Amino acid sequence: MAYATPQRFIQEYGLDETTQLLADEQQLLTSQLLSDALAGSWTGTPSAAEQAAANAAKDRITRKLATVSNFMDGYLRGAVTLPLSTSDANAGTLEECCIALAREGVSDDSDNATERMVQIADRWRAWLKDVQSGRVSLITVAGEEVASRGRVRTGQAASNFNWGSFTPRSY
Repeated sequence: MAYATPQRFIQEYGLDETTQLLADEQQLLTSQLLSDALAGSWTGTPSAAEQAAANAAKDRITRKLATVSNFMDGYLRGAVTLPLSTSDANAGTLEECCIALAREGVSDDSDNATERMVQIADRWRAWLKDVQSGRVSLITVAGEEVASRGRVRTGQAASNFNWGSFTPRSY
């Protein structure tokens, strides 16, 4: 299950930027063609080559979001039981993470990648590592921790034994 959709990616970064990032390989791609491909119907009469370019761009962003979601699951799987509920309180955070990492992924060359994009993606990767290690907990809508994968916790459990009255032996 992808944590984000192409429509949500466009909502976050705009149709023009999304088209620019995807047009790198598809020189015929325009914002209107991408919008039409995502909607599943064509405005006007685009050529077969234009339709193919738009469909390839749609497939590329869809595939990138799915690949990034799988990458994220690799980190999350060690910390929580998957799949997470779509109504989970983390859904928005996971969606933002997915979109930022996918943006860096489709910005695959120097003419459209920026240092800021890389910094944001690095921050999200660090967050995923923190979730995996248990430094960050995902919570449910009710504010409780998401079911974990059965981590082993160490330390002294609470007991009714009065440790203060225990006298150690002298040897």
